[in-house]
Amino acid sequence: MGIIIDTVVFSALAAAGFYLFFLNAWGSAPLAGALAFACVAAGRRLVKKQPRRASLARVRAELLRLAGLPDAQAQAELAALLRWRWPGEDFALAPVLKHPEATLTSGDLLNAWKANRDAARLVVAATCPAEPRALAYARQLHDPTVAVVDSRALSRILRRTLPAEEPRDRSAAGGPTIISRLRARSAALSPLLARRVRPKNALLAAALLALYLRGASPLYLFSALALLAHFGVALAQRRVGKRLFEE
Repeated sequence: MGIIIDTVVFSALAAAGFYLFFLNAWGSAPLAGALAFACVAAGRRLVKKQPRRASLARVRAELLRLAGLPDAQAQAELAALLRWRWPGEDFALAPVLKHPEATLTSGDLLNAWKANRDAARLVVAATCPAEPRALAYARQLHDPTVAVVDSRALSRILRRTLPAEEPRDRSAAGGPTIISRLRARSAALSPLLARRVRPKNALLAAALLALYLRGASPLYLFSALALLAHFGVALAQRRVGKRLFEE
């Protein structure tokens, strides 16, 4: 619901900004309205023109594949996936490889935590869902602090990184792994993934638009549009949630 509200507010502010811009440029209200509508519609089309997400069946098959890998290979692939999703964060990784129908228990968390006492921050990545008691227990652990990324969080990331359809010729694809898929995408997407959604940018843009309506310089309008553009890019690129570890 929050994403829907953010999108509606951003679309309304962008429409108002474009309308005022074109009205100031040409002085025709009908033309300004038509151009503002066209710009907002084109922007929404560009945002929606994303590669189709992988199906739930493909995501579950990928979780099963990860669970069946040797420990070292599974850790390498999970590390690549998490560092693609949360670039710039420093943490040790403890994979828990279980069948997706199993659960991550408090005992699993305790074992992972004890095995990584020398780390400052620890991510426990599980190919199964975490029990509510395990999630509550993770918040009580310190030195290292623990973040849990279970199969539900992994599934949301995998739907973004897996191709929408199975390659027709798997031998030609060379048995693509998470690492090989992400290697081609990380350089282009990591800066966008790190961009934070800042609601204050939208509020500041609204204030600048209000000042412009009260007769201020057109510079206020241009500044508002720039802030809206920054806010829109960050909103469109938002991913699975907030940072793993709060500062």
